[in-house]
Amino acid sequence: MLATVSALLLLLLAPGPTNTLLFRAGVLFGYRASWRLVLVECLAYLLQVSAWGVALQYLAAYSPWALKLTQLVAACYLLYISFKLWQRNSGDRDPGRDRFSGLYFFWLTVMNPKGLLIVSFIAPANAFATLQGYTGFMLTLAVVVIPVGTAWILLGSRFEGLQKAWLTPLRINRVTSVAICCFATLMMGRLADSVFH
Repeated sequence: MLATVSALLLLLLAPGPTNTLLFRAGVLFGYRASWRLVLVECLAYLLQVSAWGVALQYLAAYSPWALKLTQLVAACYLLYISFKLWQRNSGDRDPGRDRFSGLYFFWLTVMNPKGLLIVSFIAPANAFATLQGYTGFMLTLAVVVIPVGTAWILLGSRFEGLQKAWLTPLRINRVTSVAICCFATLMMGRLADSVFH
């Protein structure tokens, strides 16, 4: 249980599209106006992880090689996102893009590859085999997602109203890019180890 919670914390704390938006919402609008996004994020993760769990359970039973291929595609997608973020110079900010709806944020979270990584590398073997395993894992996931999302908004809200010349979108993108690249590299190493052993 502790290993699962620790792995979830490490993955969900990593900067990515969802966490960057939570941070940005905190910077621009403060905690009070942004806290509902944490509930939207939690709901999106529960939906996404459930869908991936069922899909990968089926793949593992009927086509183990397709499961490894899906995990490889997820890691490659993370490397692609890392590369694109590193190249993106968001110096010209579009004020309209700062405000985003809860629905936009929900779909962005649903499309986030972290859900696949959670199911592929973190979820216990019985998480999607029994109702008890599923319920326990979903509760654990929710208990981790909510404080992590709240922490990102609170961190952003600490900068609300301050001079933020150093906190440029380019710098946020570059830090996010490095973090995502490191995580994808670790996942590829773990996947390669499981294939060769």
